[in-house]
Amino acid sequence: MRQLQPHLKILALGMLGLLVACGQQPTTDPLSKADAQKLKDSLVQSNKYLVAAIASPSGVVTTNTAGGLSLPSPVANLILASGLPPQSINCTASETPPKAQQQDLDNDKIPLQATYRVDCTVGDTRLRGGIVLRDKDDNNPASGYTIDTDQYELTLNTGKSNESGVKLDLDLDVTWNNPNYAVRYNFNFEIYGSDGRFGTTYAYTATYVPDNAQTPFAAGTFNYEGSLDFRTATKLYRLTGKATDLKFSNTCKETFVGGSWNLEDTRGNKLLVVYNACNNVTVTYNGEAL
Repeated sequence: MRQLQPHLKILALGMLGLLVACGQQPTTDPLSKADAQKLKDSLVQSNKYLVAAIASPSGVVTTNTAGGLSLPSPVANLILASGLPPQSINCTASETPPKAQQQDLDNDKIPLQATYRVDCTVGDTRLRGGIVLRDKDDNNPASGYTIDTDQYELTLNTGKSNESGVKLDLDLDVTWNNPNYAVRYNFNFEIYGSDGRFGTTYAYTATYVPDNAQTPFAAGTFNYEGSLDFRTATKLYRLTGKATDLKFSNTCKETFVGGSWNLEDTRGNKLLVVYNACNNVTVTYNGEAL
């Protein structure tokens, strides 16, 4: 899917419920090197959505990628993660309820609940969808928040025979467990185009330890374990995963800046993702660089 690379060659993913409905069972075959390469590219490119969703809830970002609205940073950063050039983007956007009617008793810039819908174009590339943001406790600025995407889709070559795109379904729950946070991710991604469709799905709850409790989402460290399903045209792989000391910094918009993520299939084959620095990632499959 070379046509996706300029903007968003991201992790592709199919809905787990769809896999079950179709009766597809996880294979016991080893993860092939070719499929390991696809999974590696997907994981690395999806990082922008992982890091975008963890944004300082008290930080407000104004960006014309959302019609010039002043948005809470988790919302604005998810829109920016599409990779569309802000200098040439044309957007319509809505905010419900309007900002003047939103409740924010603890003044943390996270509304009790608000829905944001965007429809943006650059040439024949289009981004559209919704993002719902909720405060976990509107009387406590440290309580955390939830963010959900709705029909979030980026299409390239819209309406043409070579149309391709990416769909994102993200549910994120950030809950304060003094002094740290529990961060629950539920990701579904799908990528489609001339090469067909392929995808992964995974859900986990991570422990997040801020570097500084006063600015918890400026930087911190994630640790978690969980499973990941990776689907190709012919197979469904189920891998176990362990993320160790994943270092987050809001100064890096592309990747984590430290730590590792180890994935293992049912045969013991290992895909190891190591984050060396911002946008500097090393991936090996059974010790061999991909």
